[in-house]
Amino acid sequence: VITNILGQNFKVTGVDRSKKALSFVKTAKIQASADNIPLPDNSFDLVFSSELLEHLEKKVFEGTVSEIKRLSKKYIFITVPNDENPDKLSIKCPKCSYIYNSPNHLRNIKLQDFYKLFSEYKIISSFVFGKKVRYYNPLLLNIKKRISPAHSWIPYYWMPKEKRKTTCPKCEYEFENPYRFNLFATAIDFVNVLVSPKKVYWLFVLMEKK
Repeated sequence: VITNILGQNFKVTGVDRSKKALSFVKTAKIQASADNIPLPDNSFDLVFSSELLEHLEKKVFEGTVSEIKRLSKKYIFITVPNDENPDKLSIKCPKCSYIYNSPNHLRNIKLQDFYKLFSEYKIISSFVFGKKVRYYNPLLLNIKKRISPAHSWIPYYWMPKEKRKTTCPKCEYEFENPYRFNLFATAIDFVNVLVSPKKVYWLFVLMEKK
């Protein structure tokens, strides 16, 4: 959607490894992994990465950051969850026992990280946007996951049934993630409400090559 809207006023090229996702793109497009894009250096005035980096495993993440810098002639614009705790929405697959984050976010990214990851660039603008979401204290979350059963990990026990469907990224098993009341897990959630602040969910960062 964003690619098509931008394409109405700018020359845009969309990149995705999914052929299905690219079928909706009306601009120029390339099917490729974000860490290996077959284009020459400095191909774009601006490289825009939206809701991508938080999903990538370490090796792919590092390669993608390198590709973003390689392809950018001048500007980089990135959006990611704002200092999110990816373990907050942990789910345990009932088939293979793999533990993963519900939206499959693999890493925490905060504004300070951009100074290190993109040291060749200067941050010319950054802001947060969206609703406020409660942070989960890492120590409390670790205790909760160690002692309470997996079906009580979700802090949002009121989550609608239609949003409980998920697919394990390891074995691709599709299932409906249950929630069952557990007194200890609920007590930990209550303590977390008392000690953890809410944060605006999205972080936007615009950078310019030095």
